[in-house]
Amino acid sequence: MTDFFMVFYNSPHWVFIALGGILLIAELIGTSGYGLWAGCAAIIVGLMAWALPLSWSTLWILFAILTVISAYLWWFWLRRNGQDKSSKSEINQPQQDLIGIKTIVTVPIINGSGRVKIKDGTWPAKCNQDLNAGQYVEVISVDGLTLYVQPLNRS
Repeated sequence: MTDFFMVFYNSPHWVFIALGGILLIAELIGTSGYGLWAGCAAIIVGLMAWALPLSWSTLWILFAILTVISAYLWWFWLRRNGQDKSSKSEINQPQQDLIGIKTIVTVPIINGSGRVKIKDGTWPAKCNQDLNAGQYVEVISVDGLTLYVQPLNRS
């Protein structure tokens, strides 16, 4: 059994390459990219250990540094390319997709309240001015199920 551990002790490159493989397999389960970059860092450290005679402590420090750098660069790239979802609108609010739609008033908006038609249904609508039925409007915001609209000037 001691010979088994001596093989690993004398072959750190295989340990880090195997660790990289395990982390990449874990990424397939779903770790949002961080397992990918830690796995790549482990494989790079394994290749470095194969080429250079480095101590175990140096290899672990290199692994930690490469993991942090690669994860940060991944986060920075996602943020710069608009892939970061943390600042986007809330989940499960499909009404937000209605903003910008141009539609028609079906029930006159009087004293700020009425209804507008979108596809095959009508929605409660609010506006800061009275609007007649048949007038074209644009949805400018949504609050729950209530659409806030503004009149369109049709020429």
